[in-house]
Amino acid sequence: MFRGNWRGGSGGGGTSADLVWATVSSGTFTFTGTTNAVTCDVSSTAITVQLPLASSFTGKIYTIKHVSGPILTNPITITSSGGTIDGLTTIVVSQTKSTTRVSSDGINWQII
Repeated sequence: MFRGNWRGGSGGGGTSADLVWATVSSGTFTFTGTTNAVTCDVSSTAITVQLPLASSFTGKIYTIKHVSGPILTNPITITSSGGTIDGLTTIVVSQTKSTTRVSSDGINWQII
C-alpha cells in the first residue's frame, strides 16, 4: 500500500510530480490548476473526465482512479480538449478499481 506523495523529476512545468487529488461523483471533471489526479465515485451516475489541450501541457501526467460504484453501468469517459488519447478521441474506463495515467507528448495524450 502506498502512503505519502509521489516524487519525481519535472512534472511538466513544476519541480516535483506530487499528486494533487480532487474527487468527483457526478457530471464532468476538468483538470485545471495544480490538480493532477482525480478519484471517481460512479455510485449514482457516469462521469466524464476532460483532459486539457495536450500541446499546452507537454510532459504533464494526469491520474484518473475509479474508487466506488458500478463502473459497468456508470463508466468513466475520458476526453481531451485537444489531441487524441492513445490515438482515440474518447477512452471509456470500465474496470473496477482501475487507474488510468496519461502523459502529454506535446501533441496528444498517451496512456502510460
